[in-house]
Amino acid sequence: MEGEAVVWVVAGDSKARRALAARLKLLGLGWTVCRSADEFFEVSAPGRPGCVLLDVSRPEADLELLERRGARGQHRPVVGISGSADVPTAVRAMKLGAFDFLDQSCTNRQLAETIAEAIAHDAENRREIGQAETSRRRLSRLDDGLRQVLDLLLAGCTNREMAVELDLSIRAIEERRAKVMRTMRAKSLPDLVRQTLVAEGTRLRAE
Repeated sequence: MEGEAVVWVVAGDSKARRALAARLKLLGLGWTVCRSADEFFEVSAPGRPGCVLLDVSRPEADLELLERRGARGQHRPVVGISGSADVPTAVRAMKLGAFDFLDQSCTNRQLAETIAEAIAHDAENRREIGQAETSRRRLSRLDDGLRQVLDLLLAGCTNREMAVELDLSIRAIEERRAKVMRTMRAKSLPDLVRQTLVAEGTRLRAE
């Protein structure tokens, strides 16, 4: 159903597909099986929440999904799993953006916990993407004059400094600032700054 998280099992080897599907069934998780990266890109919907469980028995072929997913608009987390991959393969997968990499001998509990973490990570990413899209729409409604005021605000300028820079009265600056806040639906100056940074692709996280 729409909105329910799903685990996309991507495995070129039929035995691996059956084994992974059986483990997911035992864990009570929903899944969809794909035989290759191409099939995954054809049938998966970017808007569907979840994660990918990628069998990496043949690194050169199987890691193609990680290499191509960004260009295909696929950003859901990928958990690599293999019974034969060496350390360089695991490192390569992580460098390509894998969320985690497991050995096939991992326990079902370890598998379930990793999948749960990947799905939670996907939910957080989707929330951030949604916030960024909303902020970008609001930014697009600012005309050139309001954008100038916003840029000067972000640079730390006072109303008086902005008035001098834009050759406007302080009252005019105050009115433009108020309109920027209303258009961006910002509750405060820090909220305005956060929205602008998020819209421009800067991720803010607590240290």
